[in-house]
Amino acid sequence: MKELLLDNISDNFVFDKNENFFINNFDGEKDIKITLNEDVESSLSMLSLSGFKGNINIKINKNSRLEIYYADFAKNLSKTNVSVSLEEGAKVIFHLASLTEDNSNKSFTVSVDHDAINTYSLIDNYGVVKGNGKLVFDGTSYIKNGSAKSKTRQSAKIMVFDEKSIGIAKPVLKIDENDIEASHGAVVGKISDEHLFYLMSRGLSEEKAKTLITYGYLKPIMNGFDENVQKTIEQLIEGRM
Repeated sequence: MKELLLDNISDNFVFDKNENFFINNFDGEKDIKITLNEDVESSLSMLSLSGFKGNINIKINKNSRLEIYYADFAKNLSKTNVSVSLEEGAKVIFHLASLTEDNSNKSFTVSVDHDAINTYSLIDNYGVVKGNGKLVFDGTSYIKNGSAKSKTRQSAKIMVFDEKSIGIAKPVLKIDENDIEASHGAVVGKISDEHLFYLMSRGLSEEKAKTLITYGYLKPIMNGFDENVQKTIEQLIEGRM
């Protein structure tokens, strides 16, 4: 996995061959532009510890595929806007996991434009909110006229721990073409009392039970990182609960 460094307020990256990329300490106020050349398959994994506030503009050219893993474990404000443009045969898979705590206000907006035929997008977001934190997932998939045979799917799930916790999921589908497939699902709900009681009845403390539930809920994001980063994420979850 090749590490990318964010050196400037505005960074421009071009992926021209099949490689996996990693951005450690994905934080600060920045504008990032990413372009995939034709016939490229890449992945991009990002770990945010202090909070990212900025824009990510992505263009995926013909017959290319980008899979993104965005792990947000910042204590502070995060406000991320992601815009993706898909050319003919292009694909994007976007995974986001966020842990939001007391006095944190986080929002993530992901917009995908299907600009040509036979394109594919998946937006897959998971979040946990505790205390008086607030987390917003805002997703838009736009299949434009002339983008036949395209497919899009959005999934957003937020688990809230406390009465003051706020979770908002707003999936939007904009469809200007007939021969397509599009769907979305959003779930915001309180931590399962039954699940919590079951774990505590097996001898776990409430804190340990909540940590285990949170880890299981956010675990899918682990697939985008190596063992060292996975251990870091595990420690972050345990330390924040």
